[in-house]
Amino acid sequence: MESQAPWRASKGPGKVRWGARVGFLCVALHGALANAQPAVPPGAPAAPERALTLREATQQLRASEPDAVLEAIEAMKAIRTPEVVPPLVELLQRGVSDDIMDATVRAFGVIGQPAAIDELSSLLHHRRAPVRLAAVESLGHLRQDPRVRPLLESALRDSDATVRGQAALSLGSINARASVEILQRAFERNVPEAAAALGLLGDFRVAERLLEAVGRAPLSVLITGFQGFLARRDLTDEEKTNIINRLVDRSPTRQVRAFLQEWLRGLPPADRSRARQRAERAVRQIQDQAPGAPSAPGSAAPSAPGSAAPSAPGSAAPTAPGPAAPAGGAP
Repeated sequence: MESQAPWRASKGPGKVRWGARVGFLCVALHGALANAQPAVPPGAPAAPERALTLREATQQLRASEPDAVLEAIEAMKAIRTPEVVPPLVELLQRGVSDDIMDATVRAFGVIGQPAAIDELSSLLHHRRAPVRLAAVESLGHLRQDPRVRPLLESALRDSDATVRGQAALSLGSINARASVEILQRAFERNVPEAAAALGLLGDFRVAERLLEAVGRAPLSVLITGFQGFLARRDLTDEEKTNIINRLVDRSPTRQVRAFLQEWLRGLPPADRSRARQRAERAVRQIQDQAPGAPSAPGSAAPSAPGSAAPSAPGSAAPTAPGPAAPAGGAP
């Protein structure tokens, strides 16, 4: 028929050659598509590598390349079963570099298996302070085991100040209320971090002892303890109000004002406690002094001539125009 398509109209050898070329092109295109890699959009994350199994990670701990050993330690941290502890202990006992030692000791804390406590106990006596510090940090993650608290208490006597401080903080983080007395002694023996732990653990009598230290110990250290006390739900509103009263009375400074402002910002809007009201008055009334310069304990700034006498503790004190007088005496 005259209406045949051009490709069907051709006849003879030319038609055969043209068909062969088309076939060759189709085969070539199919091969190219099969070998092509899918395009990765710019910024797309790389495909995740397969995680090492416990057996693979255990074998890789014996590698000579430090990066391979560190990779195996990371794999152990992800597995987190009791079976990962013995290979890591064996690694330490073979003798390793400082970097691998520190990474392994910290890994015990992430893994969180009590099977590591015996090894961590031994590491508290290691010659290097960073190892002892890492051991204390890891013990702080094993709070459920009764062996942890006495080990952390022993670290309060470490020769390194950073290790002693971390031991105090770890005792606070594991809620070791039985350690309050030893933490008080540690604070008096220049372990300032014990103040923060006491704020988490101590009762109102402990708060009173911290208040007595105002003027003798750095205020920045003591405030870490008062932050803990005021954040507690087991202290009464009256006890918190007394803490604020005595703190403002002993140190009506900008530093105390900033501390109270920060505490107030963290309270819910519906809070109508006496402690909140007392803190709000203190923020308004603390006179401007040089940053961090506390007044003498129990002293109050003089009122302007003709102004009203100071009010009873806990009540607002009327002031005259000019610098405001500090409010609130000891309860």
